[in-house]
Amino acid sequence: MTRIQKMIIRKMAQGYTQAEVSGYLKNRDIRPCSLSTIEKELSKLKKEFKAQTIIHLFVLLARKGHIKI
Repeated sequence: MTRIQKMIIRKMAQGYTQAEVSGYLKNRDIRPCSLSTIEKELSKLKKEFKAQTIIHLFVLLARKGHIKI
């Protein structure tokens, strides 16, 4: 996982929406930070982990130890 992907996952696991994650990154001058980028990175992760939904992705990431629940 890339640094940006880790940040996106971490913030979404804390309850942030995709738009809020975009704003969080933008406020900290972290690039890329657009909503489109957030969506694309989540799509890449879903494909990489063979997840069908965002919820499924988070379950898989939790099982593999990438996030704590």
